Amino acid sequence: MSIDIPSKLKCVMFCDFHATLGPQIKYQQPVDFINKDEMDSIAPYIITKPTFQGYLISLKAFGYTFMGYPIVISNNKYKRNALFFNVVFVFDEADDVKEFEPVVTKLAGYMKTLELESEYISDKETEKNIPEILKKILNDLSSTGECTIPVNHCNTIYLKVNTQPIEPPLVLDHHVPIFNWSKSAVDSQHWNLTAKRVLPYIDGFNHVQKIATLANVDLALVRSALQTLVFHGVLELTPIFLYSNMYAVKPEISSLYRDEAFQKECVSFVARDKTNLPEFRDVFMLYCALGPGISVSALCGRHDLQELGIDEKKLILFGIVKKIIHKLCKFPVLTSPDSLSLVIREKSRWMTGYYDYDEICCMSAMNGTPITHDELNGITENEQQVVHIWK
Repeated sequence: MSIDIPSKLKCVMFCDFHATLGPQIKYQQPVDFINKDEMDSIAPYIITKPTFQGYLISLKAFGYTFMGYPIVISNNKYKRNALFFNVVFVFDEADDVKEFEPVVTKLAGYMKTLELESEYISDKETEKNIPEILKKILNDLSSTGECTIPVNHCNTIYLKVNTQPIEPPLVLDHHVPIFNWSKSAVDSQHWNLTAKRVLPYIDGFNHVQKIATLANVDLALVRSALQTLVFHGVLELTPIFLYSNMYAVKPEISSLYRDEAFQKECVSFVARDKTNLPEFRDVFMLYCALGPGISVSALCGRHDLQELGIDEKKLILFGIVKKIIHKLCKFPVLTSPDSLSLVIREKSRWMTGYYDYDEICCMSAMNGTPITHDELNGITENEQQVVHIWK
């Protein structure tokens, strides 16, 4: 059965220690994927010192992740009285490849057994089969996530990549759920009682805590129901929209500039009136005007969005969902517990740099001492012992 991991594996290398040349790539598939100069740079982590032999080692270099399990077999029949080798998997540096760790470890065990039982690696005749083994490993793991390789009458290599279980997403009280599915697709499903109660209040602007209040459902039950829906791709979580919020564009904004279909989708979504769509130029200009120090309120003050036919809430929502902008969050940090006002003292446990304004306001409401963003900003901005971090 095909699985959704294969393209991560880019190359499989067999490396050993040559008595004269030192550490080398003896075989690799594809051929010449990693050159000699690159190998020389990382050789100490591929053919390692005794301290690191028999351990899984992963390192990043040249835009790739190299994962291997260095093996040494000590015996005076070998030159230098030992055989050093390592079968290394190569991946793109950005990929999460934890699922390959047991595969690399298991393959190292197979290769060690083959050498101990039949001198498969050190014998020049059988050693010639290693390139074909590497090729089959690369091709089979890349197409089906598993491979079976009969090596000789006593040994067969069995490898399988098991995908890691996905952790359920964390749903916080200040998150705003938005539908990924169409309304008809959502309505056609059979949901549990909690989901049925909360679904009508999901509009892309109500946050989790407000949804629980409107639906008159326990907050913990609402979080659990939304967590399940997010896990299955029905919903996506976005930040609360406030006019005091600040946003910044991401590099992905360039895709909006180049993709005409993307532009049409954007203009249609952010329009105040679907019969009178705004100009894409104006929409793109507003996105590019976002940045540190520019709140949504300031943006609306500088540009007449109503005249441009653009809904500012939808403008921000589209940018967040399509990941072309991100929200800049404000985190208050208490630098000293001395001489604090009563209000600051009440909120000080959350002023650690781990909680932003949205979280503090929601947690304050849960504790029966609600506070708005503006009120929180007013008391922290004027407090000398509080500094703010934007990120």
